[in-house]
Amino acid sequence: MTQQLIAYNASVPTPVTDGVSIPIPITPAGVGIAHFQLTVPGVPNFVDLKAVVGIRGDTGTGSVLLRIFRGTNVIYYARQGFEAGFERYYLIPVQFTDANVAPGVHDYTLSIENLTPGTSATVIGPIAFSGFITT
Repeated sequence: MTQQLIAYNASVPTPVTDGVSIPIPITPAGVGIAHFQLTVPGVPNFVDLKAVVGIRGDTGTGSVLLRIFRGTNVIYYARQGFEAGFERYYLIPVQFTDANVAPGVHDYTLSIENLTPGTSATVIGPIAFSGFITT
């Protein structure tokens, strides 16, 4: 069975390191860092989502949580540790397949939050978030 590409969209707020400086808030605040819409024509379908986010650990040793939302619902999340000492810069890849999404226009958002009180980290880029639909 062959797959057919139906739709593609992307959000690339910054393609380079040090392109932004977004403080990562302590949970449960979170901050949306990338967003796009996809129009799903019908089922069956697969919405393949991919992201990469560059962060810098500023103080302490902790972890961040990246979430992917479809509308207001969390459909995927991933946790990444960080430290401000020896290894300070991180490039976090995220990949998820959202299967059999209801037909219609859907908003996808990538957010990040700091899970560890007393620490701090900053999104510095790159930030890239994309999705494509196949059947």
